[in-house]
Amino acid sequence: MRLLFVLLFAGSLLAQNEGPRGGQPARSKRTSAAPLDDDRVTAWAMHKPTRAHFVLWETRQQLRRRTGAPLQYYVPAVDKMISPARLDYYQTAYKTVYDVFYRDTPLGLVRVLVAYVKDDARSHLNPELRVGHVFFIFDKDVQLREALNTIYEAQVLCAEGCMMNGFAASVIAEPRQLTEGEMLLARRMRPQWHDMEMPDAAPGVQVFYRDSLYPVDFEHSFVERVDLTLVSNASQEHYSIEVRGKEPTMLNVWRPRRHPSETATAK
Repeated sequence: MRLLFVLLFAGSLLAQNEGPRGGQPARSKRTSAAPLDDDRVTAWAMHKPTRAHFVLWETRQQLRRRTGAPLQYYVPAVDKMISPARLDYYQTAYKTVYDVFYRDTPLGLVRVLVAYVKDDARSHLNPELRVGHVFFIFDKDVQLREALNTIYEAQVLCAEGCMMNGFAASVIAEPRQLTEGEMLLARRMRPQWHDMEMPDAAPGVQVFYRDSLYPVDFEHSFVERVDLTLVSNASQEHYSIEVRGKEPTMLNVWRPRRHPSETATAK
């Protein structure tokens, strides 16, 4: 349930300037959903994992040149995986649709959802679609540092170490020192995060945990997913103290077990 809520929230950001979602339109020859078995498409897509790495703020065209068209899509409004044949119908009905890829890792298969943000920096009439969020969803039980070590993009981001703070049921990891490229990326991305006050936001990851009856143990509870996007420890800390009345939990700095260049070489 938490996954659906967060993805819906992200979807509301991604749908900025697309107009209201509205209700589901009446079916017609042009928009009717094809009678395909989406479960069968999922099984097929899972057997064709990608080796591509994902980069924040690259355009959809740039990503597609490296990965090809996705074999599957995800509709956050109805929490549904769909086949490419159904894309036009669901995009018309619900506006926000994520690309879906799969990746083989030492900890098993990881589902990758790519969500786009409209970048109107160059043109308000014809904004570019750019990668704003990448969600890495685990199929098996995995703990915090194992999860981060499994995601190449997290290794790159935290090659020189990431500060980590725990908030309720999530952990935010930010580079201890931003590179010049990361600072430039943050300046380019922040203006497109409409209605969110994160003046200090920078590229980072936010780790979410599986639902449990017990309080989250940040180091040992099982991770549901890792989100690569803009994050802000400072803004989240302010919210936690002012609204929840609770200080964040400071965790030990995380560094990947090996440098990302070694991981890339090993593939």
